[in-house]
Amino acid sequence: MIKIDKIDIKILKELLYDSSQQLSTIGKKVRLSRENVHYRIENLIKKQVIKSFITIVDYPLLGYSQYTLFLELDKINEIKEKFILDYLSQNNKISWIGILAGKWSLTFDIYVKDISELNDFVEKLSEKFNENIREYKILHLIKSDYYFNKLIDEKVIEYNKRIMKKIKIDHVDKEILNMLNISSRTSYVDISIKANLTPNAIKQRIKNLERGGIIKKYSISINHKAFDYDWHGLQIKLLMPLLKIENDLINYLKNDKRVIFYYNYDKLSNYDFDVGIIMKNSSELRLFINKLRSSFYDKIKIIDTFVVLEEISSHNLPEIIFE
Repeated sequence: MIKIDKIDIKILKELLYDSSQQLSTIGKKVRLSRENVHYRIENLIKKQVIKSFITIVDYPLLGYSQYTLFLELDKINEIKEKFILDYLSQNNKISWIGILAGKWSLTFDIYVKDISELNDFVEKLSEKFNENIREYKILHLIKSDYYFNKLIDEKVIEYNKRIMKKIKIDHVDKEILNMLNISSRTSYVDISIKANLTPNAIKQRIKNLERGGIIKKYSISINHKAFDYDWHGLQIKLLMPLLKIENDLINYLKNDKRVIFYYNYDKLSNYDFDVGIIMKNSSELRLFINKLRSSFYDKIKIIDTFVVLEEISSHNLPEIIFE
């Protein structure tokens, strides 16, 4: 486990809540100079505690849908696995990729404008790796939430809900979003140089994107291994597709200290939820599953479990969304 002190934890909490904050603002809250805050953040990056500075963008407002694919691989070796991972990593529609232990070998998220794009991708993937893909599942995401703060704090972060207004965006807005997607800490000055506008004009455009709900929040992605956690996944099916049960389960997951995210899929998918949980050992996992089952007796079925062995890419959105 990486050594992190109380001041580091305070800084991480501030970045989780709003990673776009000025260093001087964070410094006032944690009682450090701007220079000391900068040094500590750089050190947390160097130690691989902070993986990325993320901007949560409402991609459906930009015309995209998200799907999650699970692959079971066969006749595979290290070289072939790397070839498949490189192929996926180079696709501009794919974001997060995870290597798994369990029934599934790997999973990834893909963003498309329509089902024909998805079908085209799956057909090309199947043709290229037909000898290595034994089985696959495609699930259409309709809702999700992340609680990375639970790695360091059990409290659920409640973000201020912005008043949304319908807005039109242009290619400059997309360029701004792309730079913030790379890092939520990209400055107005750096964006202004790329977009050929004044820093103040960039600031106003970003505020407009926030008011329009396209930019939802700014946060960070934290490395769970830095805190000696394993990341387990649960695939859950509702025995009755009732909205009340779905909402009760979401509320339960939101408030459980071990749940760091959930994906909620449409009713045509093979199951309804993927749930990410952090555990120190298998005993903790067993206790979590037993408690979940007793809380939702006769309401849910756990279809499968897996362990995320390695994350190949970040949680940032793929480039295609901002083209």
